[in-house]
Amino acid sequence: MQHLKGILVGLCILIASTSQAQLKTSGPLLPPKYVDGVLVVVGNKVILRSELEENKMQMEMDMRGRNPDDIECMVLEQLIVNKLLLHQAEIDSLPVSDEEIEYTIDNRLRYYRSKIGSTEQLEKYLGKSIAVWKEEIRPLMREELMINAMRNNILRDVKISPQEVKAFYDSIPMDSLPVIPTEVEVAQLIVIPPVSLESKEFAREQLESVRRRIVRGESFEKLARAYSMDPGSKAQGGLLPEFGRGEMASEFERMAFKLKPDSLSQIFETEFGYHILRVSKRRGERVVASHILIRAENTNDDITRALYKIDSAYNLLVENKMQWCDAVKKYATAGDKFMAYDKGSCGYFTDMRSGMQTLQFESLPPDVRKIAEKMKPGEVSQPALISTEDGRPAYRMIYVNSVTPPHTANLIQDYSKIQMQADSKKKYETLQKWIKVHRNVNYIRFKGRTFDCENLKSWEHE
Repeated sequence: MQHLKGILVGLCILIASTSQAQLKTSGPLLPPKYVDGVLVVVGNKVILRSELEENKMQMEMDMRGRNPDDIECMVLEQLIVNKLLLHQAEIDSLPVSDEEIEYTIDNRLRYYRSKIGSTEQLEKYLGKSIAVWKEEIRPLMREELMINAMRNNILRDVKISPQEVKAFYDSIPMDSLPVIPTEVEVAQLIVIPPVSLESKEFAREQLESVRRRIVRGESFEKLARAYSMDPGSKAQGGLLPEFGRGEMASEFERMAFKLKPDSLSQIFETEFGYHILRVSKRRGERVVASHILIRAENTNDDITRALYKIDSAYNLLVENKMQWCDAVKKYATAGDKFMAYDKGSCGYFTDMRSGMQTLQFESLPPDVRKIAEKMKPGEVSQPALISTEDGRPAYRMIYVNSVTPPHTANLIQDYSKIQMQADSKKKYETLQKWIKVHRNVNYIRFKGRTFDCENLKSWEHE
């Protein structure tokens, strides 16, 4: 349960911050441990004690070990900045559409639902229905999007020149320059054996037989436990977590929303295999359903053909008769969702934060790291048999394009990183200038409590 609360703390904060009434009675999620009240007035906006406490909770999880008083000061200043941005966004009438709000809410719900398991469990945790929660959260989500829009509006013209990057680098004392750990450019070429028509026909016939037994009266749940090849739902008799539009494969979704409750679908195919589906109930745009999956398996011939294909690529690469990217384009299986593999980027692993293909060695997947640590730049590993996340066999080889040993940050090797830092600093300074101007022309008052925070002294008007 502690892990669950960690995952959903952001959701709790959104719920607890929806309205002043809710902040005072946050329900089963966050029992109030304080008397709520206004702490700061910013323009026509207020910051409540409960708002400060909930945001402190998140910050304390992210910054364990820091002085709680320092965290409180940091959080309160950020809340003041956000209220100032929101106040100005409303004055400037920055547009935020209802569609954008709904899209953002649905995306977050989808993430939280995937973490907690199902809509029923999420609603139980929230103490209210998703529909009620969405209604309550819309005003807060509009505010969040307006704050982001205002910040983007302030920073939209900020550009960083090469001269400014160099000046930023030169301003860092030599003994303060960071040491960059080992970095690499590593790619993979994956060949997933295609399934033969014979195997597909056999899988479909198996599922036809199962469907006929259900129609004759046998238990769907019992047959799902016996025959389904979906490990996530097999033990539950085929029962899936409740889902809505955009959460399942398109063919699966179409069938689910077409079926009437308690009816059994015909056999249909998705990228995962062949399915039969039974819808238990519909709740608006949400569906509760069970399915049985039979997946066509690769034969030994399929796997042998895949090995022959990747061996051809390997031989061309080691004989320098083909470049890596050309080999990926010609021989690799198209981008595979189970392997987070993108054929279009030549199979390179990328840094999740920057999107760059140069990344720290330690951030590679452990199985790839184990192979790459024994290789030199320009080397290609021998093809090896692996399994995709859904259990299918595949062949993979690894290519190491470059290895940069640990070193002190410099403009030659690390220009892009230094550029990003210089850009962030310039944007921060631009935002601070905007804040300085606007905090002096807007009504800002601290109410009911004096904060012993150095960073807040410049906010208090005489």
